[in-house]
Amino acid sequence: MKFNQNLIESICGVKPPNIEIIDVGNDPNYVFLKDQSFTPIRLYDIEGNIAIVNSWVECAHYFNGGWTTNFQQFIPGDKYIALITASAIAVYYFFNLYSSNKIRKNFING
Repeated sequence: MKFNQNLIESICGVKPPNIEIIDVGNDPNYVFLKDQSFTPIRLYDIEGNIAIVNSWVECAHYFNGGWTTNFQQFIPGDKYIALITASAIAVYYFFNLYSSNKIRKNFING
């Protein structure tokens, strides 16, 4: 487990002195033990999935896996990309309609 204690402590709180850092990897059979003194924290992954962690070790494990406390847009400016795309389509159709009307007028007027 790559361990950056300062970053983990910013999310999970101060590491209790009696906690041993373990690397569980991707073992689907590993069960994290609930720590009664730990306040559960809700974490989010890049897809918006939610995990509620119940121990400092579990929180550190998920945090190291890329989970965070805030579900945020992971592609900066995705709202602007959608706005620009919609605007470009509208402009395209406007000019297409304008051009076809101009051609019709020239064709009718001779």
